[in-house]
Amino acid sequence: MTGTCKGLSQMSQLILQSIVLGILQGGLYALMAIGLSLVFGVLRVVNFAHGEFAMLGSYGAYFAVSQMGLPAPVAIVAAALAGGLAGLVTNSFVLGPIYSSRIERKGEYTIVATFVLSQLLIAAATVLFSTTYRKLPGLWNTNLNFLNTIFVSGNRIAAFAMAMALVALVFWIVYRTNLGRAWRALTQNQLGAAVVGIDVKRYATYAFVVSGALAGVAAALLAPLMFIFPSSGVVTLAKAFIVVIIGGMGSIGGSLVAGLLLGIIETMGTIWGASGYTDAYGFALMIAVLLWRPQGLFGQKERMV
Repeated sequence: MTGTCKGLSQMSQLILQSIVLGILQGGLYALMAIGLSLVFGVLRVVNFAHGEFAMLGSYGAYFAVSQMGLPAPVAIVAAALAGGLAGLVTNSFVLGPIYSSRIERKGEYTIVATFVLSQLLIAAATVLFSTTYRKLPGLWNTNLNFLNTIFVSGNRIAAFAMAMALVALVFWIVYRTNLGRAWRALTQNQLGAAVVGIDVKRYATYAFVVSGALAGVAAALLAPLMFIFPSSGVVTLAKAFIVVIIGGMGSIGGSLVAGLLLGIIETMGTIWGASGYTDAYGFALMIAVLLWRPQGLFGQKERMV
């Protein structure tokens, strides 16, 4: 690192750099996890196909750029549409029959159904898109230097800003709209919500569409930093699960905090440990939180906010 800021040692600068990069990365983790947390909070469904929604979103953005010639920022819309459509189809045709059936322990069937769906989507993507590794162009291809101490790519800042804008939008929807009020009612008691006239099926569909769209956008924002390939959703799903478990299942606010925390832990871990163990740091943090608070950092106080 050159051009250091006076008064800061090289180690201090490295730590500060790692924290900033961790926050920027963690914001994308949070966006990915909030969709997963939303579906669990509203429907009590653990969606193992969430990573594949993200994968489809990243492919949607990639082909919007490579085949349609759209600029990368506009291609984010294609990612949202692809992910949202995947959520719509999943809720309507995969989980819908389970909801409407009279079978007991529906939660277990939804886990199996979404897991099988995830494997089918990976196989289909492999056939349609091959196993070729692809990458999206960045949103803002420049390098920024803050006080000759923190060096960050413009793409990371642009991706983080967009992710936080969407997170803020989700919070606004949950707290300030009729849609959010319906979701919160379903979170508290589905039967009670149905009794007072809330259309459970309709609002469940909305939750899945929003969840899929958020996953698609998060994957598209991560795509310039990572590769796109058929099983890339497995990696993003693992990150999302870690964040949701740390923050508390069904807690959107917890997912935001946990996402930022995970990003910082991963980047800080590279200072004192090997970079090849980045994923291990997240799992270690998750285990530590589970041993301390099995319900997650925010799981006990509230389910969805």
